[in-house]
Amino acid sequence: MKARQHYYFFITVIIITMSLLFAHEFLPDLVRKRIFQLPAIDTMGHLASFFILTWLSHSIIKLSLSFAVPLLIFYGALTEIGQYFLGFRSGEISDFLADVIGIFIFVCAKWLWGSLFCKTRSNLSSNYQQQIK
Repeated sequence: MKARQHYYFFITVIIITMSLLFAHEFLPDLVRKRIFQLPAIDTMGHLASFFILTWLSHSIIKLSLSFAVPLLIFYGALTEIGQYFLGFRSGEISDFLADVIGIFIFVCAKWLWGSLFCKTRSNLSSNYQQQIK
């Protein structure tokens, strides 16, 4: 049953990601230019990429969240520090915060998904046991 839960979560993340990636193709040029001129688009990219990176490290690589979360926060900090020393990039605290928020959105989504799934599963189990008696 746990494999099915990961499968549905995986499909949900893929559908949302693909929808966001290709949604800009269906927008009019004027709207597309305005969206990609927004300074927040970079921050949203950081948030989404660290959400997906956390999901991959936890679900595919099988790192525990207690190990993956500090590791990815450290990685996010290192990337921003590295960008600070590059001439063509700039390390920004807002990007690091977006990385951390992306990580914690995954943790919250995982917790919410698990609590809803386990609650439904335990309700079905208790209903079945009551029917047997």
